[in-house]
Amino acid sequence: MTTKSKFRPSPALVISCLALFLAFTGSALAIGKNTVRSAQIVDSTVRTVDLRDNAVTSPKIADATVTAADLGTDSVGSDEIAKDAVNSDEIAKDAVNADEIAANAVASSEVADQSLTQDDLGPNSVGSSELQTGSVRASELGTIIQVSNSTGIAANVTNGVSVQCPAGTTVISGGAQPGNFGVEMTSSLRSGNGWLYQAKNNNGAASTLTVHAYCLTGGSSN
Repeated sequence: MTTKSKFRPSPALVISCLALFLAFTGSALAIGKNTVRSAQIVDSTVRTVDLRDNAVTSPKIADATVTAADLGTDSVGSDEIAKDAVNSDEIAKDAVNADEIAANAVASSEVADQSLTQDDLGPNSVGSSELQTGSVRASELGTIIQVSNSTGIAANVTNGVSVQCPAGTTVISGGAQPGNFGVEMTSSLRSGNGWLYQAKNNNGAASTLTVHAYCLTGGSSN
């Protein structure tokens, strides 16, 4: 008589076969479409390489979540803020203010020719150091006027006379003239916003001293 034995797989064999089955079928059978959500993703496990190009767009970014520290050097250029680069409802007019621009960040190379007018310049913001040699012509200066003043000088004494430029003008030079020869100049110099002339009369008779100041209109007195 022939004896037949019944084969019974061990638990280890069953587990091995199940593992092999899952390996061949892949995870597609275990994970359905749209079944992995934020709660199933461990924090910091999704990297840049896991995202397809252009996967993160503006609607997916919460307002005010991107700060300067999140932006690379020179990542925001003129192309990102140029006219018509964004819609009017996505950025407010005049969104970039002076306090958002670093000191010395805007140089002459960033300013278009003829784009700045007098209204864009602060008081006394343009000085001699900002002007190129020969850039200001005589026709661009205000009118120069002459003001004069005279006084008498007795014989054998020293006296002086001065004159001031009117308000709204600036003295740029000056000079003087005695009434006759024999009156010797001792000093001729700027005084306040005008000119001072001093002389000694070496003649035996009285004479006069006349001082002149040349004033540039359109300037402030100093």
